[in-house]
Amino acid sequence: RPARRQVSKPLGPQRGSDKPAGTYNIWYGKYEGERTNSRTLEKATSRCVPSRDSGKTKASPHAPFCLPFARGCCNKGPDCQFLHRIPTAADAEQNERDCFGRERFRDEREDMDGVGSFEKENKTLYVGRIQSPQNMDAVVRKHFAEWGELQSVRTMEPRCVSFVSYRRRSNAEFAKEAMAGQALDHGEILNVRWATEDPNP
Repeated sequence: RPARRQVSKPLGPQRGSDKPAGTYNIWYGKYEGERTNSRTLEKATSRCVPSRDSGKTKASPHAPFCLPFARGCCNKGPDCQFLHRIPTAADAEQNERDCFGRERFRDEREDMDGVGSFEKENKTLYVGRIQSPQNMDAVVRKHFAEWGELQSVRTMEPRCVSFVSYRRRSNAEFAKEAMAGQALDHGEILNVRWATEDPNP
């Protein structure tokens, strides 16, 4: 089936209320010259629903995945040049680039956001600001399992954080973009970034 147009027209940046002068870079999620730790958490204005939004586009089988699609805001639908689906085991992973085709770097960003490091095979996400402490593990699994096969979920209920590990890096990359600024079951605004250390190596 053809991919669904998630929005009727392009949306502006979804994250960060500080908007410095300059060009906004959608690939890196910040403005030109913006410091890596200058953005504040802001609720996402759209959300991807894979069962509803996935479909065929004009992309070649080996094209990168669509970043706006992951964020729920691609207005091109079947005319998009990128893939509109969840990464699978059949998709090759490149060490130098993430699943969206963005270049990975030697070092992680200071705030553990961004595309990650090509020197570290990180498949684990830090998920903070969760407001479901009583059944946190089940809630986190429900929302993050739709982005790929989970390897493990470790919840720390007193701190309201969770470490979500995927079997494949590309699924972790996709989930990080798809769930940034989203809510689980209680209207929170999630803080999703790369885990500094994998609690389940």
